[in-house]
Amino acid sequence: MDSSTALAQHLQALESSPDSYLVLSPELIILTASNAYLANTLTRREQVVGQYVFDAFPDNPAALEANAVRNLRASLEQVLATAQPQRMRVQHYDVPDRENHGRFVERHWEVLNTPVFTAENHLHYIIHSIVNVTEAVQMNKALHLSQHRERDALAEAERERHRLSHLMLQAPAAICLHSGPHLVYEFVNPSYQQLFPDRELVGKPLLEAVPELHGTTICKQLQEVYRTGQSRQEHDVLVQLVRTPQASPEDSYFTYTFQARYNKHQQVDAVYVFAIEVTAQVKNRQQVLALNQELDQANQQLTRVNADLDSFVYMAAHDLKGPINNLEGLVHILSDLLPGPEPTEAGTVLHMMQESVTRFQRTLVQLSDVLKLHQAHNPSAPPTELATVVNDLRQDLLPALQQTGGVLEVDATACPLVSVPAKSLRSLLYNLLSNAIKYHHPDRPPHVYLNCQTKDGFWHLTVQDNGLGLTATQQASLFTLFRRFHNHVEGSGMGLYTIKKIAENLGGRVEVQSELGVGSTFSVYIPTQAIK
Repeated sequence: MDSSTALAQHLQALESSPDSYLVLSPELIILTASNAYLANTLTRREQVVGQYVFDAFPDNPAALEANAVRNLRASLEQVLATAQPQRMRVQHYDVPDRENHGRFVERHWEVLNTPVFTAENHLHYIIHSIVNVTEAVQMNKALHLSQHRERDALAEAERERHRLSHLMLQAPAAICLHSGPHLVYEFVNPSYQQLFPDRELVGKPLLEAVPELHGTTICKQLQEVYRTGQSRQEHDVLVQLVRTPQASPEDSYFTYTFQARYNKHQQVDAVYVFAIEVTAQVKNRQQVLALNQELDQANQQLTRVNADLDSFVYMAAHDLKGPINNLEGLVHILSDLLPGPEPTEAGTVLHMMQESVTRFQRTLVQLSDVLKLHQAHNPSAPPTELATVVNDLRQDLLPALQQTGGVLEVDATACPLVSVPAKSLRSLLYNLLSNAIKYHHPDRPPHVYLNCQTKDGFWHLTVQDNGLGLTATQQASLFTLFRRFHNHVEGSGMGLYTIKKIAENLGGRVEVQSELGVGSTFSVYIPTQAIK
């Protein structure tokens, strides 16, 4: 039998070995592999025989840190150089997944590389022997990971315990723990201790440490939570506490939660108390309630006063109309009885009486208008076309503009419709525009600018003039009824009051910016939904 035949028979014998063998030539070409090796590496003999070992079993690109090829190459080169067996430490050397191209299966091996020589002491081949220890490595890794996680969990639990302890000690809430059926103080934080600064609490039953709680709702609720395990939460509970030994019981209010603690047998063994003192808030709320009641009584009184004032205005505007008209008639009769057309002293007195009657009648009309302003507006009135109202007013104001050489400039394109009843809008604009012309500066013709735009849910109407202007003191009382600052022109002191009441009736407001000798800007804000 020649040497090649003997080698073939020897290799064939190795193929059926129960151990995992790979037979390599001195050039590291795979000569054959045992059936056990093929099963461990998920391959077939015809796939690897004749290949360079590192072509058949390359590195896993996803596990380059294992250095599998480099480590095995170094071991085999040492065998070739020393002709001595080489045992490697456990190697992470993944094998290709032959059914999924490009993928690898995790493998860990115990490796022994053994040289085999001929009778002439020439290197015949190298037996690459492996033992699959993947499962043991994975289990060991899982064990280490589990131990690491357990250490981390224990460390985190300890950190959490410290955080919780710190939180409970630093918390502004009063916190304590009552253990056992007698509700013995097991833990008390500083905020709780401050409720009873001169008492020792820890280690004492509740009713021994705080006897004033005997028979109270607090004590009964704590016992109920210990008995049933059901949490209890209450708000603004009145508790009479004796905070120091010589003090009298003090009304205090608390919002609190009582919560059961369970032992490992799922039985209640203690009750947590989380309490916040709200005495100041409750007393403040009681004061606000008392003030609200006072305000309500004051509002009712004001309502009665307003009703009385309305009755007075109604009486003045209507009941006095008849006597004034009669007085006017008597003045006319006396005038007719005077002899001749020549002015006399009696005629002068009668003329003065007629002027007084006329002013009195005008005042009654104004009082009637004030009464109408206090009455509610019609919420169902349709929106008003601003341009139509302005055009009508321009015609009414034309004589005054011509007389003074004034100019009325209007920019209201942003407000085709305004949520103000037509009558109210006309009155509001007429008073603003006529005042701007009436109180013009003597050194220059009036220039009046009317603008309208929507802003933040309001119609914003502005009337700007270059007139006399107002001081800060005058602006402070500008909208007062019958208040006038200029007597060189006719006026009643009703106009600006009328504007203010119209705006307020619609849920709006009036503002003014003015500089003496420069001019004024009046701004009227009306909600866009003032009427529907």
